[in-house]
Amino acid sequence: MKSLVVFFSRRGENYAVGNVKEGNAEHIAKIIEKLTDADIYEIIPIKEYARDYVACTQEAMDELKNQKRPEFKNPIASIDGYDTIYLCYPNWWGTYPRVVASFLEKYDFNGKIVKPMCTHEGSGMGSSERELKQTLPNSFIKRGLAIKGTNAHMSDKEIERWIFE
Repeated sequence: MKSLVVFFSRRGENYAVGNVKEGNAEHIAKIIEKLTDADIYEIIPIKEYARDYVACTQEAMDELKNQKRPEFKNPIASIDGYDTIYLCYPNWWGTYPRVVASFLEKYDFNGKIVKPMCTHEGSGMGSSERELKQTLPNSFIKRGLAIKGTNAHMSDKEIERWIFE
């Protein structure tokens, strides 16, 4: 069986690092892809999030409070051919973005190993591991990796240790 790296990442104004062309979670997802020889899939929302950091956080809070499930582009047909899913995302308001929730609810994760990784600026994994266990009760949720966004481009060794532990 094969591994799949699924990621959602936002380009634009980021907290503490300014404007970025490649989001922190995207950068880390590409490192995981390279180290594991996995396939990779980007969750791309149909309605793009604001490039302005504060406006984006307000959108994210609204989605979380109102339990929204934003649609995403180009869904993959199936995840059946994968036994391990690396799930990469930024920590928004203590958990994964709601567009990631949309992805999780669309596919059958029964029996899959899920290895979550989030970027953050001080809140670590937040409640995302607990929420993943609730959303995917028939999956094997492994210990997540939380990387401070400002350190994302210097975290190769930490990512490698986490993958192969």
